[in-house]
Amino acid sequence: MKDSSIRRGSGNFGIKDLMFIISIGNILVYLLSLFGNTNLSLSLALIPSKVFEGEIWRLISYIFIPPTFNPIFFIIVIMFYVYIGRQLESYWGTTKFNLYYFSGVVITTVVSLIFNVPVAGVSDLNMSLFLAYAILNPEHVVYLLMLIPVKMKYVAIVAVTIIGYQFLTVSFWQLKVIILAPLLNLIIFFAPYFFKKTYRDNKARKRKQNFESKVLNFNNKGLFLHKCSVCGRTEKDDENLEFRYCSKCEGNHEYCSDHIFSHDHIVRK
Repeated sequence: MKDSSIRRGSGNFGIKDLMFIISIGNILVYLLSLFGNTNLSLSLALIPSKVFEGEIWRLISYIFIPPTFNPIFFIIVIMFYVYIGRQLESYWGTTKFNLYYFSGVVITTVVSLIFNVPVAGVSDLNMSLFLAYAILNPEHVVYLLMLIPVKMKYVAIVAVTIIGYQFLTVSFWQLKVIILAPLLNLIIFFAPYFFKKTYRDNKARKRKQNFESKVLNFNNKGLFLHKCSVCGRTEKDDENLEFRYCSKCEGNHEYCSDHIFSHDHIVRK
């Protein structure tokens, strides 16, 4: 995977390199399941009835269930999880990344308990990590299988397609809710981001339109952009003239370089 870190975030309270630690847990469970306890994943899964019977470790242990038991895909997926997690932590800071991940865990856990739906892993939650990174850095290139260059925005399209397929193909509506639960976390975190981005884009677009309109009128109609309030000269009279606004005059009064310091200040009586 090509390493191109986005800007450094702030806030270091929390578990540093969280996805690496969770991935170590995934590896341990994978190895134990492979060479010993084949029922380990079942013992770690979030099963509401078991939680209510006192097996409270299931509220968190399910995040360590491997995403797959195919050895090749397991290695690839784990490496991708760690990479994306580190990139997001670099961008957001440890505190915000921990908050994002664990709030997704909390939402998934609460939904599971309310609707009595077992959860055996956090593939959907980890999928939301890909979507989060793709939103923040859509043009970044990663190398699938260490060979194929793909932009994150296309990875996001694949992720959304997989989530959509799962949502449409499961039979029970409770399972549909579990699939969508991690996306709720994504929406909560990124709603302010999209609002701010939309506001900034609209403001920038309006400034650009105003500027282009002003320049168009200037070129087509011979209008000026600057005019001295004393002598009336504009940039059309002398392209070397410099114009400045006077902070002591009331209103927007502009003066050429010859009169910026020698004019009478305009003050309302």
